[in-house]
Amino acid sequence: MHDQKQRKLKTMSNKKTSGRIGRPIQPAHSAAAVTKWYPTDWEHIGGNGIAALPADAFTRPRFTETYQAGYVVNVYVGACGESYANPSVRTGLLGVARDLQLPIYKVSSTQCADPRDRLRAMNADRYGSYRETSSGPVNDLGFDAWMLQQILPTRAPKAGAPVELQPRAISVVLPHDLSARAFDKRLHAAMQNASLNGWLVSPAGTAHCSLLGLAPQDLQRATVYRFGRATRISPADELYLFRPRGEDADRLLAIIEQILFQHVTGIAPVACQSWASPSQHALRRHNQSAGPQPVAA
Repeated sequence: MHDQKQRKLKTMSNKKTSGRIGRPIQPAHSAAAVTKWYPTDWEHIGGNGIAALPADAFTRPRFTETYQAGYVVNVYVGACGESYANPSVRTGLLGVARDLQLPIYKVSSTQCADPRDRLRAMNADRYGSYRETSSGPVNDLGFDAWMLQQILPTRAPKAGAPVELQPRAISVVLPHDLSARAFDKRLHAAMQNASLNGWLVSPAGTAHCSLLGLAPQDLQRATVYRFGRATRISPADELYLFRPRGEDADRLLAIIEQILFQHVTGIAPVACQSWASPSQHALRRHNQSAGPQPVAA
C-alpha cells in the first residue's frame, strides 16, 4: 500500500500540471475556503476500510436478537473562524482551510443531549488554536467561536439502524455494552487516515505544503487544556480533511453503521473497559499559569 501511494505521488509530480496549479476554481472574490486548484490527492475518511454492509444488515436476526439499546451520543461536525469584525482576516479553522486550500472540519461525538454544550467547552479551551513553530509557540485567534455544521449525506441510515439524521448532528443509540468513550475512539480510529495532523507529515501532505510554500511542522495543531495553574498540551487530532456533505458525509454515516454492526455481531474486538484520563496524565506539563500569548493567524 505504501509503495502504491509513492508511485501515485510520483505520477502526480510528473504530470504537466504546473501551468494549472493554483488556478481559480471559484468566482472572483468568493468567500469559499478553497478557491484554487492543486494536484493533491487528499484523503477521505475511512479510506478503503469501510465495510459494504447489506441493506438489511440491521434487520437480520444476527443484529436484532443481540442489540440492546444503551445511551445516546451525537456525532457532530464543527467549524470556526468567521470574523464579523474583520472578514478578510484568516482566523480559526476557516483560516487554516484557506491557508492550506483544503476542506478542514472538526468531527467527533459527544454525550451532550444538546451538542452546543460541547461547543461551549471547545470555545473555553480554544480547541486546536495552539501551534509550536520554528519561531516559537503560537495561539491563533478565532478558535473560540465554534459552530455546528449541517451533515448532509446522500442517503438515509440503513433500515433498522439505531441511527437518526438530525439537524447538525447524527444521533446514535449505542449498544448497551459499548461506552461513549469506546465508540468515540473507534470513530477516530476509522477516520485516522484523514486526520489533519497526520496527513500534513505524510508524503502527500508535505508535497502539498511544498506547493504552497508552507512548513508542515509549523502547522501541527494542539489544544492547551488548563487545570488550575497547571496545563496540558494535547494534539488536536479531531481535525480532519472532510466535507460535511456528499461523499464524506456518506462515509461518516457508513463508519458509524459499521462500528455498531461489528460490535453487536462480535466482529469487532471487545471494547476496552478503561482508559487513563488525559487530564491526570499530561503529555506535557506547564507549572506557570501564563501560557503562550495569542497572536493573529
